[in-house]
Amino acid sequence: MLNTQSRGSFAISSTLVLLFFSTLECSTAQQFLPIDWSETKHGPDGPWNALSVQVGGMKNSTPIKLQQVQVDLYPGSHWSSFIPMNVSCETAGSTCGQGTTWSPSFDRGTEAVTTVSVSFSPYFVWNNTNTNFEGEVVAQAITLGGKTVYQADLVSFGPEGSGYGYSSSITYPNGVKTLPSLGLLALNAGPNNKDMDQQFAKSDTNSTYGSESVWIPAGYLYNQSIIPSYSYGLQMGSAALGYPGSLYLGGYDKGRVIGPYTTYGTQNPTLLDIQIGVETGGSPFSFQNKTNLLLLDNDDGGSINVEIVPHSPSLYLPVKTCEALTKVLPIYFDQVTKYYLWNTSDPNYNSTVKSASYLSFIFPPAPGASDNVTIKVPFKLLNLTLTYPIVASPVQYFPCQATVPNVDSRIVYALGRAFLQGAFVGWNTNTNIGWLAQAPGPGDSGTGLGTEGKNIANDATVIDVYDGSKSNYFAQSWAKHWEPIPSTANTAPTSAASAPASTAQQKSISTGAIAGIAIGGAVVVFALTAGLVICAMRRRRQRKTVKEIPLDERSDSPKTVDIMMESPSRLLTPPPPFTHGPHELHQGRFYQVAEMPSNREVQELHAESRSAPVNLGRRDVHELGLPPTPRI
Repeated sequence: MLNTQSRGSFAISSTLVLLFFSTLECSTAQQFLPIDWSETKHGPDGPWNALSVQVGGMKNSTPIKLQQVQVDLYPGSHWSSFIPMNVSCETAGSTCGQGTTWSPSFDRGTEAVTTVSVSFSPYFVWNNTNTNFEGEVVAQAITLGGKTVYQADLVSFGPEGSGYGYSSSITYPNGVKTLPSLGLLALNAGPNNKDMDQQFAKSDTNSTYGSESVWIPAGYLYNQSIIPSYSYGLQMGSAALGYPGSLYLGGYDKGRVIGPYTTYGTQNPTLLDIQIGVETGGSPFSFQNKTNLLLLDNDDGGSINVEIVPHSPSLYLPVKTCEALTKVLPIYFDQVTKYYLWNTSDPNYNSTVKSASYLSFIFPPAPGASDNVTIKVPFKLLNLTLTYPIVASPVQYFPCQATVPNVDSRIVYALGRAFLQGAFVGWNTNTNIGWLAQAPGPGDSGTGLGTEGKNIANDATVIDVYDGSKSNYFAQSWAKHWEPIPSTANTAPTSAASAPASTAQQKSISTGAIAGIAIGGAVVVFALTAGLVICAMRRRRQRKTVKEIPLDERSDSPKTVDIMMESPSRLLTPPPPFTHGPHELHQGRFYQVAEMPSNREVQELHAESRSAPVNLGRRDVHELGLPPTPRI
């Protein structure tokens, strides 16, 4: 008996030990890392969502949280993350460091400080504008998603002459030049590059100090087996709609991806066309769908390669494409701001930006798929606002920037944050594969289709997504956030599908019109007949007795019969006008009525030949040869 109990206790203990180690294994397993987003809206050309991270500090006896400050950053730079410095921002004015700044410590005791200057000129520079981040590498900590990366590749930037940083600036299309208001978070080392860190000498003058590594945050997290792959999944959300962004390192949020998706690798994604459509309800345009809006500068259609650039705001498209959009949208190019502005006084403006209409981007299918991939960005997301310092007072703009590619200046066609409000982009550095797909709208809870984190395996070339071909997740996620136009309000649908409905509507109207005309005609005929009868009766009462005119039994023609009338004797004075009521005759004598001989038959005069028409509205009847009888 005791032996049996001992065996049972041993079995239970073994099970508990196994459960303990299984739990420990699960808790230390590599897993995706979601990054926090700021609640502050940013950008003089937004509003935009931004990441929220903590920067500063080193490994020492002071807790890292006490050494760091919170800053807001846009995602998307390569190699270095750029942090605005507080001293330089004090010099630059109120537009710098809207997401707060930092004061990096340059004192690390006996070790020399990394003072090597590194300049970041984005591989993308948009037309008539240039952005330059430049400063000093400060190998300090950055905490994101609750994980701290020590000796991160951070650059403290500021304007020229600040005393700490080198020259950094952004020049907007209208020529306004200022220091960038937010810095940038590096996601990787750039396309086709698997580096996770950079090596810098600790001293420019003393080589005995050696070198040190400064880490790209995602590279460090993967290197330390915190995340399963050197990858990310990004969707910008919409600050205007209170829809936060989504950035996962080592994974992605499935609730922000609607398939099918397209893929790209060593070459940037291929954009086949740009179109306009309406998801549901009526159209604010004279069409339901318009294609072939991607025009190159030679006016021909064709495809282009586009970079996906979350560090930049606009849609950087061919000049002819932006011009083509002005012909179908209530937008125009403003010569002062050098932006495409919404014509807010146009009646179609509100219906365009509030309805279920969208600008769509067409990409080729992923390998093994057959259908092109359509990514729809509702015009509600493209109704953005310019503010200070670009303009003195807010103005609504459409984020199309006419772009002329230049290899030497590294100006290329690209899709920035405006596009990523409605699109998802993911990248796996190890397999050199990128994914581009439709993103949902805010949904019921402001989280798209719901938060559902997924790992990206180190060797992943495919991802798990919601299948948009089986359910219209896109329309469902936007249902509470746009105002569809009633279908009967369509201006002039040109699609073949709408033609039968238009014909049926015309037939329905014609039938109603015929019925109305028939009823109206019957009423008119009845009124005319009644008028003629009344007229005949009144005339008969005013005449003397007239002998009957018999009809010949052998003919329908009446025989003539003599009708004798008394001879009139006329007074010298004419009758006075009527001064009494409408039915009272003047009491004085003015005519003596008599019949006179005649061989002519007495016949009624046809109604259409009377001296005045019969007015059915007032029901006045004019007798031939008598003045009209006045009515009260």
